[in-house]
Amino acid sequence: MMKRVSMKLLWITWIFGGLLMAAGVQLKVSSTRVAQGQSVRVKIEAEGSKVRFPPITKIGAYPVENLRESSKLETRYVNGKFSSSSKKILSFDFYPEKSVTIPPMEVQVDGKSYRTKAVKVEVVQGGGAAGAAGGFAITMHADKKSVYLGQPLIVTVDAVEPLNGAIVQMQYSPPEFKGFVVKPLGGENQIRKGDKTIHELTYLLTPEKVGRVRIEPAGIRVGMRDLNAPADPFGIFGTPLKWVALRSNPLEVTVKPLPVAADLIGHYTLKASVDRTKVKANEPVNYTLEIVGEGSLEDLADPRFDIPGVTVYSDDAKVSSSVKDGKLYSRYTKKYVFISDRDFTIPSLKMREFDYQTGKSRILKSPAFTIRVEGGKAAAPTAPPAGMKAQSAPASAGASAAAAGKTSTAKAPENLLEDPAYYARKAYEEKAAKYPWYMAGAFVAGMVLMFLLIRLWPRKKRGGILGTSKRRHYSLDEALRILYPHTNDDPEVEKVVRYLYRVKNGEKSVEIDREALDRLAEKYDRAE
Repeated sequence: MMKRVSMKLLWITWIFGGLLMAAGVQLKVSSTRVAQGQSVRVKIEAEGSKVRFPPITKIGAYPVENLRESSKLETRYVNGKFSSSSKKILSFDFYPEKSVTIPPMEVQVDGKSYRTKAVKVEVVQGGGAAGAAGGFAITMHADKKSVYLGQPLIVTVDAVEPLNGAIVQMQYSPPEFKGFVVKPLGGENQIRKGDKTIHELTYLLTPEKVGRVRIEPAGIRVGMRDLNAPADPFGIFGTPLKWVALRSNPLEVTVKPLPVAADLIGHYTLKASVDRTKVKANEPVNYTLEIVGEGSLEDLADPRFDIPGVTVYSDDAKVSSSVKDGKLYSRYTKKYVFISDRDFTIPSLKMREFDYQTGKSRILKSPAFTIRVEGGKAAAPTAPPAGMKAQSAPASAGASAAAAGKTSTAKAPENLLEDPAYYARKAYEEKAAKYPWYMAGAFVAGMVLMFLLIRLWPRKKRGGILGTSKRRHYSLDEALRILYPHTNDDPEVEKVVRYLYRVKNGEKSVEIDREALDRLAEKYDRAE
């Protein structure tokens, strides 16, 4: 008999103890069945005055993100008595790629040890993934897994949206391309495929370092209609949204070093041309350099010309890229202007190319051009044409003759008082010295004018950059629809919502500050 009583007491103690341990701590997950790349939100709640959570860095092989602790005070009214309790919450996210189990975690609450239960999270793919994420999916792929340093690769992100009307909003976060020079290739391309729309974004990447480089996933938050949410009793807010966070797969690319030093990576043709080969003294000669072919020319260093006795100006290079049949094609165009008072030669440009398709290298050459300059002494430096910038400083008459002594017999005049070019050059240098002061004066005058426009011009007449933006005016129903979901987040919102309901119920004595209402509604409208 005593043995039976002892066994019963032991069972009661074990059951009660188990309930006690489970009552102190709870682990909650947003979902136990998710699509690949979908986030899992985890919360550990502990009730007590002193709570210590375990350190958490990973769930399985997946790092945790957005780890934060918070607390809240809960008040209860039971049998005519108020009671309050303090609750601590540890929350975090992780993005599983395969099914994983969240292990039991030990939490210290007021000196006692509690353990949470293990929770299995199933990661589904294919048709099951569609149900887990409302039919939405996001993937990322590259056209190559292994490239040479400087060889371009194309990365494409595809976001698949079902045409069932469940998705209301989307927020896209591009991948992190560390170790690459990145250029988007066009904008978003939408492709209709059956009952889905594919939002396609393409990026051109040029690797900057050798080794295995990881491309972090692209991310997207999808706001879907929550059909399981409680119905709105007033029928003015519509269906609330349920947000789902998704991530694409990451990528790893192997970047190999070049077997030879090269200026161009790919397969190109190099062309150069001039508009004329005979000019008068100090007349410009226009030179155009063009490189066209397969590969990326985004980071090509601009060729420079250093010709004694010749002033060289150039504009910024123009680079365009396009994708055809999965291959990248580029065009590089740069224009130069050469000015001199004597014959000169524009030398041939030589560039080494490494063709990553064949693994071979070759030297590309442009033709050289001999320019004949008709007569005259050295003249004053000529200002660059509009949009051009100097590549090398103009040489003085004497220095130019000395530098070009092998190709010209011109000598410096013995008497500078009889040399008109000397005075022309001197006037040019004096004006050039004053140019920064002119620019500073123009800048100050512009700032003063802008200040006067902002201060003195009537506000109603100002618009655009100088004008102030007009605040949107919200109707009472619009404001109520926007603010109602945030009633528990902000006391001011709760107060305004109560006033709005009183107005809708016909209380004419209630007055609402329209400007304050618009400001508050705009704040939460933007947050959505």
